[in-house]
Amino acid sequence: MRGASFSFLDGGNVQLTLNQIEEMTEDESLTEIVIDVDDITRAYEELSDRGVPFEVEPRAVMSDGGRELWATHFRDPDGHLASIVGWMG
Repeated sequence: MRGASFSFLDGGNVQLTLNQIEEMTEDESLTEIVIDVDDITRAYEELSDRGVPFEVEPRAVMSDGGRELWATHFRDPDGHLASIVGWMG
């Protein structure tokens, strides 16, 4: 599957995503860990309640025509991006 600026490569139990970077500063990490969840709203609320500092609220990032993939993200203490994603619809 692919979006406008990224592609998913299926490796069985692991999925590798390649993302096109338009601009990047030297202090940004190129690493992103993405965790697929069954209920992104619930996961976002539970992690927020535990103090996870999300940078954005969950929002639609792509559609397969029948569903939307929603995502949100935060940075770990080392500055790496960590995202949670889930299909809705």
